[in-house]
Amino acid sequence: MATDVSKRQSAAVASTDNSMRKESSTRRRTPGPSGVVGPPMPILISIFIGFTSTNILVSSLIRLGPQYIEPVYGNVLPYWGFFHGTVVSLVLGGVIGFSYWRYILASMDPARRTKSNPLTIDTKTGRAIAMAFDVAAILTALAPPRARYMFRWSDTLGPIWGSLLTQSMLTFPVFLLSGFVVTISAARISYNPQSPIRQTAGFVTFLGAISMLIWIGQRFSSAHRGCHGLLINAGYAMLSSLIIKLLTGHQENIDAVAAAATAAATESKALEDTQTNKSKASDLQVPELRDRQLRKLRFIPSVACIFFALTTFFSEPTCTSSLSARSSANLSTFHTLMRNESITGWVTVSDDTEREMRLLRSGHSLIGGVWKSTDESIFGIFYFADAVRLVRGRKSNPEDKRQKIPMVDGKQPRRISRDLLAGDGTERALQIGLGIGVSAHSLHRQNVRVDVVEIDPAVYDAAVRFFNLPQNLNAVHLMDGRRFIDEAPTETYDYVVHDVFTGGSVPASLFSQSAVTQLRRILKPDGILAMNYVGVPNDKRTLSHVAHTLRTAFPNVRCFAETIDDMDEMVNMMFFASAKPIVFDITQDVLQAIGRSTICARMLNEMQKNELDLVGLMDDPSVRPITDDWNPLPEWQVGTAVKHWYAMRGLFPTAYWLNY
Repeated sequence: MATDVSKRQSAAVASTDNSMRKESSTRRRTPGPSGVVGPPMPILISIFIGFTSTNILVSSLIRLGPQYIEPVYGNVLPYWGFFHGTVVSLVLGGVIGFSYWRYILASMDPARRTKSNPLTIDTKTGRAIAMAFDVAAILTALAPPRARYMFRWSDTLGPIWGSLLTQSMLTFPVFLLSGFVVTISAARISYNPQSPIRQTAGFVTFLGAISMLIWIGQRFSSAHRGCHGLLINAGYAMLSSLIIKLLTGHQENIDAVAAAATAAATESKALEDTQTNKSKASDLQVPELRDRQLRKLRFIPSVACIFFALTTFFSEPTCTSSLSARSSANLSTFHTLMRNESITGWVTVSDDTEREMRLLRSGHSLIGGVWKSTDESIFGIFYFADAVRLVRGRKSNPEDKRQKIPMVDGKQPRRISRDLLAGDGTERALQIGLGIGVSAHSLHRQNVRVDVVEIDPAVYDAAVRFFNLPQNLNAVHLMDGRRFIDEAPTETYDYVVHDVFTGGSVPASLFSQSAVTQLRRILKPDGILAMNYVGVPNDKRTLSHVAHTLRTAFPNVRCFAETIDDMDEMVNMMFFASAKPIVFDITQDVLQAIGRSTICARMLNEMQKNELDLVGLMDDPSVRPITDDWNPLPEWQVGTAVKHWYAMRGLFPTAYWLNY
């Protein structure tokens, strides 16, 4: 009997000692407000996912946000104020995250802690991160419908405020949540910087594995644009939330077991009867069962995200490149023939049935169009480029050719025929920026061997399929124009037609001194450059810098505006540059040979009346050439982009621009 009592006492002592060890272990793993121990492995992994996932989401949405609204606001204005809005959103999210962290610390105060609130600092941190990703996933999945709603108010809000307010519905809320996640994660890590060696080794191993997955995921996401990119990011946020919830739930189970063992060891007595212990154990199981039921509700946001993503994918026209009844016939005046989200944005071909025009649109810009009755360009500036073959002293000049024809009865032929306009097949031309191919087609008809450089395959495809661009051009290079001219052979071309304006801006790298020098290099000694620039004639600052940059490579530069009726309005301007003097022989005989009734003849006839005086602009000592390192064009083009936006809205109704 004495022996049995002794055994029971020994067992009770051992049980109490065991419980004390567990309690001590639990206290080491679950720090209070003054703890110095790092978070356990599941929460450490959750925090790491929080850091890396927010980094990927923010970097991806910084690219996708302006890109998504470009068809409605152009390719300049979506970036105006976007950086500041991003910073403000991240900082505001950080302030909210820090405030929530203070709330977590306050809730860990023993005076406030209750049995109904058994969560630790770590599990509360994990739940907060998962909650933020849930909200970010749902908001991103619903971003296209919210943006489409804001687009309807674009005319009322204007190009600048409309762009900013659309981003406040599209990307800024996700940036705010990202700031929240990063702040609360950093607060937990810095609160307990020390960690065991085993945890450090596990963290480093996990870091390597996750880094590879992040790299693969980022490469996959970068291959998608617009709506698809947003939905991929929504899925990524949802997956991050699911993993964090599972890790946090696992840690909650560990904490619950430790807490139950500690409570049982503290409250039980070694010699209490078994029935009482069973009763207490069943009392502990009731809240545990209830908590497990509640945990299942945590996955409802993931289900909601999947539902909203599928709804967006099947209901939003921007989520598919194929034509649908909604995208091709929702306007009585415009009929969409082709739509494709390509590398430069949405490329759309449509017919204006009221004005009998066929239009090629890239984003919020018309890059070409023809009158269906005559197949002539609706933009007359493109015919200015034909003047490169009408320069005095060149073998292509029809007036010079006529002088070389043997006289008949002592007289030269009275008229210039179309045969005199055609080349001998030895001339070569380069067109950078295709559009619908007006200049390329015209030079090709004149027996000039034409090379085309176009960065967007969808633009070239549209020009061939819908605007009769010949498929037997000398060569077509689907690549970046700057890279092409850097690699092209020296003294290859007689003419270069440079037309890269779209969406309210020009690629700044193609207007730098280095680019102009390369253009001079690939031109023959008497070659001619025709460069289209869209701007305001009275914008002396921009024009002087562009002209001065051209002058660094070409001693002879002239500029002609499409119209000079209003010098404060945005118009097309064609710069001509050459090493030789530029004197045009646009005679009445030449116009007669072209066809007086054509738009081309009318534009060439008016071209020299619209010349802009560049002498004073190029000689200004305060003007410096535009370089790759100093290129102010993107900043200076904000005003031009605003004028371009209003000009496009004046040409066609809002419904046309929202239908892409």
